[in-house]
Amino acid sequence: MSSVLDGVPHDERVANANGLPPIGLWWPMLERPLRREVLENVHAPLRAVVVRRIYELCELDPGHAPQLGMRLGENERAYIAGWMHSVDWN
Repeated sequence: MSSVLDGVPHDERVANANGLPPIGLWWPMLERPLRREVLENVHAPLRAVVVRRIYELCELDPGHAPQLGMRLGENERAYIAGWMHSVDWN
Protein backbone atom coordinates (compact mmCIF):
# COMPACT_ATOMS: atom_id res chain seq x y z
CA MET A 1 0.00 0.00 0.00
CA SER A 2 2.79 2.39 -0.77
CA SER A 3 1.09 3.84 -3.83
CA VAL A 4 -0.81 7.06 -3.47
CA LEU A 5 -3.28 5.80 -6.05
CA ASP A 6 -4.26 2.57 -4.24
CA GLY A 7 -8.01 2.24 -4.28
CA VAL A 8 -8.59 5.34 -6.39
CA PRO A 9 -10.98 4.72 -9.29
CA HIS A 10 -9.49 5.47 -12.71
CA ASP A 11 -11.90 8.34 -13.39
CA GLU A 12 -10.74 10.14 -10.26
CA ARG A 13 -7.14 10.19 -11.49
CA VAL A 14 -8.04 13.08 -13.78
CA ALA A 15 -7.91 15.67 -11.07
CA ASN A 16 -5.97 18.54 -12.63
CA ALA A 17 -7.85 21.65 -13.66
CA ASN A 18 -6.68 21.18 -17.26
CA GLY A 19 -8.20 17.69 -17.44
CA LEU A 20 -4.93 15.78 -17.70
CA PRO A 21 -3.96 12.99 -15.33
CA PRO A 22 -1.08 13.81 -12.96
CA ILE A 23 2.07 14.31 -15.04
CA GLY A 24 4.14 12.04 -12.79
CA LEU A 25 2.06 9.12 -14.05
CA TRP A 26 2.40 9.64 -17.77
CA TRP A 27 5.51 11.72 -18.51
CA PRO A 28 8.04 8.97 -17.63
CA MET A 29 6.19 6.55 -19.96
CA LEU A 30 5.50 8.96 -22.83
CA GLU A 31 7.40 7.99 -25.96
CA ARG A 32 10.44 10.08 -26.85
CA PRO A 33 8.98 11.56 -30.10
CA LEU A 34 5.89 12.74 -28.22
CA ARG A 35 8.04 14.16 -25.42
CA ARG A 36 10.08 16.09 -27.96
CA GLU A 37 6.90 17.46 -29.49
CA VAL A 38 5.70 18.69 -26.10
CA LEU A 39 9.13 20.15 -25.30
CA GLU A 40 9.22 22.16 -28.54
CA ASN A 41 6.67 24.52 -26.98
CA VAL A 42 5.39 23.65 -23.51
CA HIS A 43 2.88 26.51 -23.72
CA ALA A 44 1.27 25.31 -26.97
CA PRO A 45 -1.96 23.30 -27.02
CA LEU A 46 -1.34 19.55 -27.07
CA ARG A 47 -2.34 17.69 -30.20
CA ALA A 48 -5.23 15.26 -29.81
CA VAL A 49 -2.92 12.30 -30.47
CA VAL A 50 -0.72 13.31 -27.52
CA VAL A 51 -3.70 13.70 -25.18
CA ARG A 52 -5.10 10.36 -26.33
CA ARG A 53 -1.75 8.66 -25.65
CA ILE A 54 -1.57 10.24 -22.17
CA TYR A 55 -5.00 8.80 -21.36
CA GLU A 56 -3.96 5.38 -22.68
CA LEU A 57 -0.80 5.38 -20.55
CA CYS A 58 -2.88 6.15 -17.46
CA GLU A 59 -5.36 3.40 -18.37
CA LEU A 60 -8.15 5.91 -18.84
CA ASP A 61 -10.70 5.78 -21.64
CA PRO A 62 -9.14 7.91 -24.41
CA GLY A 63 -12.63 8.44 -25.80
CA HIS A 64 -13.35 10.72 -22.86
CA ALA A 65 -10.22 12.81 -23.35
CA PRO A 66 -10.81 16.43 -24.34
CA GLN A 67 -9.77 16.87 -27.96
CA LEU A 68 -8.92 20.56 -28.36
CA GLY A 69 -7.22 23.26 -26.36
CA MET A 70 -5.49 21.03 -23.81
CA ARG A 71 -2.42 22.76 -22.40
CA LEU A 72 0.08 21.94 -19.73
CA GLY A 73 -0.49 23.84 -16.54
CA GLU A 74 2.10 25.65 -14.48
CA ASN A 75 2.74 22.57 -12.32
CA GLU A 76 3.25 20.33 -15.37
CA ARG A 77 5.71 22.80 -16.88
CA ALA A 78 7.60 22.94 -13.56
CA TYR A 79 7.71 19.13 -13.43
CA ILE A 80 9.16 19.01 -16.95
CA ALA A 81 11.75 21.69 -16.10
CA GLY A 82 12.88 19.65 -13.08
CA TRP A 83 12.88 16.47 -15.12
CA MET A 84 15.08 18.07 -17.79
CA HIS A 85 17.64 19.00 -15.13
CA SER A 86 17.83 15.43 -13.91
CA VAL A 87 17.87 13.60 -17.27
CA ASP A 88 20.46 13.75 -20.00
CA TRP A 89 18.53 14.33 -23.25
CA ASN A 90 21.47 13.55 -25.52
